[in-house]
Amino acid sequence: MVLKKTKGIDYVKITSRLFLDKFEEINGFLASGVLFNKYMTLLHRRLKNEGIDIRLPHCWYRWGDEVVRYRMPYLDWDHEYAAYTQVSWDGTMREIYDPNDRVIKMASEYTDEFISKYSGAEGAEMAIDEVYDEAPFEFQNRYRQLRETLKQLRTNNAMYFDGASINMIVPLFEGAIRSFPKEFKSIANEKEDFVEMFRVMIESRAMMKDLFNITEDFWFFFCYHLRVKCNENVPSSTLNVWKDKIPEETELFEQKLQSYAHRFYDGSDRSLRAKKLFEGWEENDREFRELIDKLPDNEEDVLSFVREIRSGSE
Repeated sequence: MVLKKTKGIDYVKITSRLFLDKFEEINGFLASGVLFNKYMTLLHRRLKNEGIDIRLPHCWYRWGDEVVRYRMPYLDWDHEYAAYTQVSWDGTMREIYDPNDRVIKMASEYTDEFISKYSGAEGAEMAIDEVYDEAPFEFQNRYRQLRETLKQLRTNNAMYFDGASINMIVPLFEGAIRSFPKEFKSIANEKEDFVEMFRVMIESRAMMKDLFNITEDFWFFFCYHLRVKCNENVPSSTLNVWKDKIPEETELFEQKLQSYAHRFYDGSDRSLRAKKLFEGWEENDREFRELIDKLPDNEEDVLSFVREIRSGSE
């Protein structure tokens, strides 16, 4: 199918306003970030199936396919609550648009359909499921199942893994890892380090929250690479910002793995990767202690020392 790219009318902006206004009017509160992202993604797909490309800037990231916020400055994202984001209109609708425009009519009809279907208590998860039906890699769905299972076990206040939990989690983990996409060879080493530490932690009967945390750590790290590969209508300037962030995130992820190794590695030679991570933690700890030992005793000298360190890094 040859897609017809829309010109002259900012349909992304118009459909955003249509959804946010109608959602608040019907429900009496603002739409969540999750629902807004899923609406825009699914609307974009619906229109593409009709041969229409509204050029939505979006990418696959931590919680599925989502819009690129930098490209939509007319929206306000409220993060007042850590686990919940609300989206509202923060701009003016300068465009005068025709409600009988074919694209706008289709979007308006889909808005009614989406709000009716996904406004309930389970609506967000149902919308996420629909979005993930077209995830570019099998790994995303398999790993999501692992994450959701660990999250549920943690929510149920399970402290440690028992036999039943292990029999549930290990097959999900191994299945997800087997499906890891070959397109991400650049992080093969980090992936193998993670796999080894996960297995070490299972053997060590780590607490449920620790298994959940390391699983999330790897997912977040993976998604910095995922959004660079799986995006649409994202300008090169934004892609370059994302790419520039990867070295820093790689270092932070390695430090997290080293910390897990410090806590759970038993010192044996059975796991050479875990041993290397543990040695990395020891080296970092030694360097930190040496730095602390160099600190002067009095406050004024400490300030001078900090200034010297800062000037040396500039």
